[in-house]
Amino acid sequence: MEPKSQKVKLNDGHFIPALGFGTGAPPEVPKSEAVEVTKFAIEAGFRHIDSAHTYQNEEQIGEAIRSKIADGTVKREDIFYTSKVLCDLCGHLCSISWVRMSVTSMDG
Repeated sequence: MEPKSQKVKLNDGHFIPALGFGTGAPPEVPKSEAVEVTKFAIEAGFRHIDSAHTYQNEEQIGEAIRSKIADGTVKREDIFYTSKVLCDLCGHLCSISWVRMSVTSMDG
């Protein structure tokens, strides 16, 4: 089976692609490049996009995803966006707020 087509079943019954496209990059890489490489990843078949608050590129990732939805490459319901929040930044409720802000940034 092709790695991009392997899926993992979540507790709620949904299936998420086992292989995700990681969006982390060294600080010297311009944030604008995150838009183009994420678009390319979606065109290549990735449907699981992985990010983190510390990467500071969530806005660019959202722009890329919105662009590929708008041009018909992918549907919003086919994209799984995962992110991470450092535990020492805040507690559980604060983490939930970070996730909501992250998804809002992605959805536009």
